[in-house]
Amino acid sequence: MFAGIALIAFAMLIAPLLARPLDDRAGWVLAIAPLTAFGYFLSLVPEVALGEVVTQRFVWVAALDVELAFRVDGLSLLFALLISGIGTLIVLYAGAYLSDHHHLGRFYAYLLGFMAAMLGLVLADDLIAMFVFWELTSVTSFLLISFQHDKADSRRSALQALLITGGGGLALLAGLILLGTVGGSWQFSGLSAEAIAQHAAYPAILALVLIGAFTKSAQIPFHLWLPNAMAAPTPVSAYLHSATMVKAGVYLLARLNPALGGSASWSTILITIGAATALVGAVLAIRQTDLKRVLAYTTVTVLGQLTMLLGTNTHYGLQAFAIYLVAHAFYKAALFMAVGAVDHATGTRQISNLGGLLRYMPLTGFAVALAAFSNAGLPPFFGFIAKEFKYAGLIELGLAGWVTTAVMILTNALLLTAAGLVFVRTFLGKEGRYPRKPHEVSLLMWIGPMLLAVGGFVFGAFNNLAEVWLIDAAVQAVSSSAVPVDLYLWGGFTPALLASAITVALGVFFYLQRTRLRRRLSLWRVLWRVSGDMLWDRLLKRVFLFAGGIADRFQHGSLRQHISALVIAIAGFALIGLFASTGEDLAWPEVSSPLNLAAVVGCALAVAGAAAAAVMPGRVALIATLGASGLGLAMFFLASRAPDVAITQLMVETLTVIFLALVLRKLPPTRMVGSRKPAAKRFHAIVALVIGAVVTAMMLMTVSQPLPGDIARWYLDNSLPGGHGANVVNVILVDFRALDTLGEILVVGLAALAAANLLGSGKPGRTASEGSSDFASVLLRQGIRPLSALLALISLMLLWRGHNLPGGGFIGGLVAATAAVLLALAFGVNRARAVLRVPPAIILALGLACAAGAGVIGLLQGQPFLTGGWIFPGGLPLGTPLLFDVGVFLTVVGAVLHMLFRLLEREA
Repeated sequence: MFAGIALIAFAMLIAPLLARPLDDRAGWVLAIAPLTAFGYFLSLVPEVALGEVVTQRFVWVAALDVELAFRVDGLSLLFALLISGIGTLIVLYAGAYLSDHHHLGRFYAYLLGFMAAMLGLVLADDLIAMFVFWELTSVTSFLLISFQHDKADSRRSALQALLITGGGGLALLAGLILLGTVGGSWQFSGLSAEAIAQHAAYPAILALVLIGAFTKSAQIPFHLWLPNAMAAPTPVSAYLHSATMVKAGVYLLARLNPALGGSASWSTILITIGAATALVGAVLAIRQTDLKRVLAYTTVTVLGQLTMLLGTNTHYGLQAFAIYLVAHAFYKAALFMAVGAVDHATGTRQISNLGGLLRYMPLTGFAVALAAFSNAGLPPFFGFIAKEFKYAGLIELGLAGWVTTAVMILTNALLLTAAGLVFVRTFLGKEGRYPRKPHEVSLLMWIGPMLLAVGGFVFGAFNNLAEVWLIDAAVQAVSSSAVPVDLYLWGGFTPALLASAITVALGVFFYLQRTRLRRRLSLWRVLWRVSGDMLWDRLLKRVFLFAGGIADRFQHGSLRQHISALVIAIAGFALIGLFASTGEDLAWPEVSSPLNLAAVVGCALAVAGAAAAAVMPGRVALIATLGASGLGLAMFFLASRAPDVAITQLMVETLTVIFLALVLRKLPPTRMVGSRKPAAKRFHAIVALVIGAVVTAMMLMTVSQPLPGDIARWYLDNSLPGGHGANVVNVILVDFRALDTLGEILVVGLAALAAANLLGSGKPGRTASEGSSDFASVLLRQGIRPLSALLALISLMLLWRGHNLPGGGFIGGLVAATAAVLLALAFGVNRARAVLRVPPAIILALGLACAAGAGVIGLLQGQPFLTGGWIFPGGLPLGTPLLFDVGVFLTVVGAVLHMLFRLLEREA
């Protein structure tokens, strides 16, 4: 399962590379990925048809019990077959439809990425994993809808779809968290329906999940994004509307039906919203003049009916759901691709300009005829069986079911009218007014619609095939109890058959009276003026105005005010926490550390430096006083027997002073730092004292709380035997907590690369070749040469000894960077680069690769990532933690020098 998703994801990555040399022929190669996945899922059909479930699990976040768990049952297999099978045809179709598009490779990448996300969504058994794929479908669909980004309609429609489905996704996330907590499991297969139904949070879970599903599957009032998504290229419309994006919400409702279904609220909401959506979609479909928009609104109708059928939870209703799911995917994908072919061949999709196309496009016309008959629900197509079972399922509900059946008769009659517009009006009758001479399209553009349309006929005429291999297992997965499945074309004279006959008669009447029907509908101008799009645009405008007002109020440009507000908020929340903890659990430390003269001097220097920084008038003096404060802290750490932390503090302060001095000395001079108003000064002083006092109280409370176990003692006892090192701090960084360190150096590297681009604007100054004028003294420059060499040697010594004595990769990297910076200041960046021989960015990359490679060695040995491996040549312990420390060393050197060299090169 995961291999199929990974294969399609790999095809997504190579799609742009293949599209350049192969052009539209790349579709043949890229289609291999979804075709292979389709073949794999097809091989699971016999096993799943017997009631078996295929699972695959990978540990993801073990501490939170989150797994990348995949599960194939009847429902997920049905969706996976539709996604991969129709996806294969869409990839081939897209190559022909967009053959002359200069961004075809990008389109393939978006399409395959969306396909992989959809497969992950329907196969995921874990709630969190499913939600991740859910959001990926929103992102990739945004890219697909906005593919023609030079058009305003495409950008607007993509943003609308993203905001609506993304907003629903936030609600769904909250619902899934509640569901996993209440249901006793984070897997769909492990949810307890009884626990959920009896819990007080059931209404909240139901509301949040339904909002997420309704926004994704375009249920009223969230339906407006789906027709507007027609701004996307036709291959996107065919795929999104048939088997993927819009079916995601329906899939989620079906997956959760055993856990959430059965209640009166579930049935009432789904039937009411589903029926209303179906009716609104059908009415709006008849009003359209563009074939794609006609099909789009009929998709809204079918999505409403699928939602309604899930709400029935009846014997026939659940069978109708599974049948309709397949039937709609077949005929809707075929019709969309065929409409794209019509547009490609004639240059128009306007119904008023079309007619008589069957003589020019017989193959496409034949496919449209078969698909349209299934859409209309005519025998012996699969759509007819779906309609029969739908009426039977509704009638099972009693009086409410009969009322809903009457609404569905009207809805399906309008669907039949829409099918007539697509086929009869377009392909039969007199010749239309085409912008260009029609012609039959290429094989890749008609073979997909033909295969799918024929599939709808085969599944209807030989319905036992679909019943045994697909529908039965899907229905059992959706239902909370066993449901006997028995598909048929002829079930005798039943109320459902009578409803079907009325539907056909009414649909034919509507088609014959389509002009008058549209004229009647146009009389409801009051309703049409208040459209969903108009409400959406006004809502979005109000949101932007509100956001702008908030931004104008708070984004005033004053850094002091921002910091003051942030500090006050932090202090306020901290005080609330302190006062809330004033019960028995609150304990202040009773024993203080013994006085140490060096520590007291360090604290005094730190406080004096900070106080001086508050009143110093110039920027350079401000830097010096802050540096003095940092040196005081380094002295305190040293006196507290933390030499590693002290050396790190010292080197960070040294490089920070250099960095800030280089930046700030280029700014305009200022006479004072801080506000000139006495009241503002007093306010800032109060804010500073409050946050200082609050942080102090929090620290005292934190260190006074007892911990479960003595973690410090554990590290001390296991450092030497477990990590083969006597320096506990370094062993923790490169062995016990190496994953944390890897994340930290990755952040350091990314921040350095980003900052260097900001610092590297302008043209290189003379500092790059001659060095800083402040270092022009001959004696100073001659002294820097041996000093830099000595610092480089010290850095290597600190790196080597760091596992047993104070030092390590981080400290050594800072010392080595200081040596290189001294050379750059005295002799120019070019000289320093020549000494290094390797660009700092490459050093940074090598460091990250070295650190990650140390973890891969553990994987190759069958151990978890970053597990230490050791060898003892001559009794000397050498292991992957040393290799990891070398990676830290190189990353720090590369990151610091990459930023400072860029800054020095731009010095005037």
